[in-house]
Amino acid sequence: MTASAKGFSEESAAFDAHPAELGSVAHARLRIDKAGRIVIPAEMRAAMLVKPGDTVTAHVVDGEFRLVSPRAAIRRFRAATQDWRERNPDVDPVAELIADRRAEARHEAEDADAWRAARGLPPLE
Repeated sequence: MTASAKGFSEESAAFDAHPAELGSVAHARLRIDKAGRIVIPAEMRAAMLVKPGDTVTAHVVDGEFRLVSPRAAIRRFRAATQDWRERNPDVDPVAELIADRRAEARHEAEDADAWRAARGLPPLE
């Protein structure tokens, strides 16, 4: 593919695809400019369901630079939680979270009251 191919040039190129779902695009060689920037080709942005101005998450895994779009992150999260829910059908994660937070608050209050008692101060409540 040449540098002037639609969507792969340094110039802005119109790309009309508006997929409803995340897609895949074959590998492409991208040049890093002197400022360390990389232009993401239009076909790749469309496959990620992102547009200029959107925010993506980036990380490096074993030397591989990865960009994750918000929609891809949400899809992965939903898949992981759906799998967990299927394996734990009798567990209410919201009720567990609330119970954990209440227990944590009780322990913090007990610690605070113990600290205050050691200094001759009255308990918080």
